[in-house]
Amino acid sequence: MEGYIKSVVLDTDEILQTYNDNPLDFFKDKKICLFKACLEYYYPGIRTCLKSMLEDFDLQVSTSLEQSCCSGTFLQRNLITRAQFAAINERNIVSINEIADILIVSCNGCYLSLLRGRKFLNSKDIREKTTKILKEFKKDILFSPKLKIVHVIDFLHLIREQIGERLKYSLNGLKCAVHYGCHYLNLLLDKKDIHSFIAPKNKLEDILTILGGSIIEYQERDSCCGWGASQNVIHRDEALQITFNKLKSAESAGAELLVTNCPTCLYSLNKFRDDMKDLFGESPQIPAVHINELIGVLMEYECDKYCIERISPLIEELKI
Repeated sequence: MEGYIKSVVLDTDEILQTYNDNPLDFFKDKKICLFKACLEYYYPGIRTCLKSMLEDFDLQVSTSLEQSCCSGTFLQRNLITRAQFAAINERNIVSINEIADILIVSCNGCYLSLLRGRKFLNSKDIREKTTKILKEFKKDILFSPKLKIVHVIDFLHLIREQIGERLKYSLNGLKCAVHYGCHYLNLLLDKKDIHSFIAPKNKLEDILTILGGSIIEYQERDSCCGWGASQNVIHRDEALQITFNKLKSAESAGAELLVTNCPTCLYSLNKFRDDMKDLFGESPQIPAVHINELIGVLMEYECDKYCIERISPLIEELKI
């Protein structure tokens, strides 16, 4: 039963081999669906900006009315079994497979859950239990779905040159620090050999360079945002210390903006500034933003669509 993960992950390297001049050509005849992450409801611009950009490129884009939460948080907190988790994610894949060829996921946790659910199906016991659950919804495991799943960072990196050609504004050398998030940094999918295991990920930096940003290295680059599933609830002070350390590290290194690719991480990096002031006597001032939102700003999409007011002083400084 080997190959569940490989069967659903979009191979961007393969696309480059055929569509090196313009990778967007690969997507021209494809139906694209955007996965709806729960935390995106706090930051609607994450999906709105991406949708606007895809439409600007004349691509077919939609969302699924049948999709549910990826249930990653429930598994992490031992509220559901692995079979239930696999069934929830397989049901999402089956439903989206009916309406789309490509699924773009803008949340680290959702992306990991979709792939992890498939990986769990390699276990005969979990596969049998998952099949039983899915039958209650008149669904079944897809052994060879046409649907391919891609993380938004991998997608944006693939078409970064084309994005650069459409920008209305530039970051003009703005000093940017990056935060990938644990679930993206530690994908087993990317750990194929010792070289890939230790190689740093730099796609976000590549994209920001195209946007006109200046990349700032900082000590806590690869550390957690502090969310840590239930840790933010159970060990709140310790979790906030991790968030505080990351923000202060980027700020102390001279970064003017912290850019991430995960709405959950963004929530953690933004939400608890006042709590940090109460705990540590100061609150880091560096703004944080999702890469989708930042691209939306630079492409001059309507501000009321992506709720970017939280970094409005920075927008004014950039003369946007």
